[in-house]
Amino acid sequence: MIIKEKSIKSYVALENVLRYVFSKHNHKQHFVFKRYIKGDRNFEKQLQLVQDDTEATSIIIESRLQEIKRQFLVNDKQRLHKRKGETKFYHAILSFHRSDNLSQEQLLKVTKKYVKERFPNSIVVATNHSDTKHQHLHLIGSNVEYGIHTTRYLTKSQFKAIKQEMEHWQDKELGLVHSRVDHSKKKSNRYLKKRSTK
Repeated sequence: MIIKEKSIKSYVALENVLRYVFSKHNHKQHFVFKRYIKGDRNFEKQLQLVQDDTEATSIIIESRLQEIKRQFLVNDKQRLHKRKGETKFYHAILSFHRSDNLSQEQLLKVTKKYVKERFPNSIVVATNHSDTKHQHLHLIGSNVEYGIHTTRYLTKSQFKAIKQEMEHWQDKELGLVHSRVDHSKKKSNRYLKKRSTK
């Protein structure tokens, strides 16, 4: 899998990313994973009740987005160490080769594993998209650990180690053949043609 991560440095940028992620989200076909987001089940129930009403659906989705944003902001404002131009949140994108067709259960499993490795104590919201030729996941995670209020920054080598762990886990747990990426090479986002036998 290809793993990319972008930093989010403002609350406006957070709202823009949330809006983008949820605008492409189909609540009938895609999942929403949440950690430390409270009260979201009410929105899920409301969406099920108004399935065919487009206007009501968009109102509920907007309310849901604003509530998720509010909870991210409340958590961020409790950070212990503040500095100018700090990274407040991260937007991670995990992409899979178009030949590897993952089920909803597999995508959710990947999401949970990535959250455990990358955001062990942070507020996270994630969903899957299928609007391009390949399946991909969007995860938004707080840089401030929930309830602890300390920030979690990773060095390049720490982030690389997470990518390699995800690659190893993917091979072992999912057996994906086409979505292998060599994370040891600099700026290499090309899928490996063959599985290494060494």
